Amino acid sequence: MKDSSLRLQDKNAIIVGPFNGTTQAILRGLTEFGASVGLISEAPAGRYIDGVNEAREIHASYGRAAHFNFTLDSEKKMQDALGQVVGTLGRVDCFIDASPLTWNSDTDARDAAESCLVMAEKWIPFFLAKQRGRIVYLIEDPALAPLRSSACADGLEDLTGAMNRLAAKYRAQNVTVNAITVGVTEDFILSAFPKTPSIKKSFEELSGKHPGVRLVETNDIALSTAYLCSAMSAAVTGQVLRLTGGFHLGGGSAESSADYAAGL
Repeated sequence: MKDSSLRLQDKNAIIVGPFNGTTQAILRGLTEFGASVGLISEAPAGRYIDGVNEAREIHASYGRAAHFNFTLDSEKKMQDALGQVVGTLGRVDCFIDASPLTWNSDTDARDAAESCLVMAEKWIPFFLAKQRGRIVYLIEDPALAPLRSSACADGLEDLTGAMNRLAAKYRAQNVTVNAITVGVTEDFILSAFPKTPSIKKSFEELSGKHPGVRLVETNDIALSTAYLCSAMSAAVTGQVLRLTGGFHLGGGSAESSADYAAGL
């Protein structure tokens, strides 16, 4: 069997979404596997990007990173961002949309999911030119809905529908489209409980109410994203990968988690 190590040295990836612990981990993880990564975010990320690039001075196999300051709230801005990204990286092999992680109770899930679809379509021509590409969505797992009012449950349904349409449309061109739903992370705790005195205390209180809940590490999210961006996932498309530690807050067991996943 030939070497199946996960390598991304020949890949260029784009991440769209909030500049938080999750996207930082994904960006750093992809570069450590050798990919060159661009982050599209309106948040100031220059110092973090500089730190990632400085790591290349020690590890020559690492990829480079770049930051593109855009607010993607219109098709024109999406097109402008695409032009600047391609001008810098030269091509795009993987598109990672983490913008659903910002959805909340004020989000129109249907419109937000449609925007995700429009944005993904902007990158498709680059994938078709090489007859391969990867699209990965990240969204809070609907199991977290009992913890706060959010658009996640409805949003996942709409996003899954859009994802499946894309996956079916471009399957023959070796373009894969998948989603990762994320359980309780430090980012989630900071967002859901903004008055928390500490992440540790909030998680302890959460564990008391929902025994067995696990904290999902951002490194695990980064590794799963890297897998879906790699050649190792070539046969995986139209799938939802749940990173919740096997625990479903709605039912409180791995069995209910499996039942939920089977219903998607």
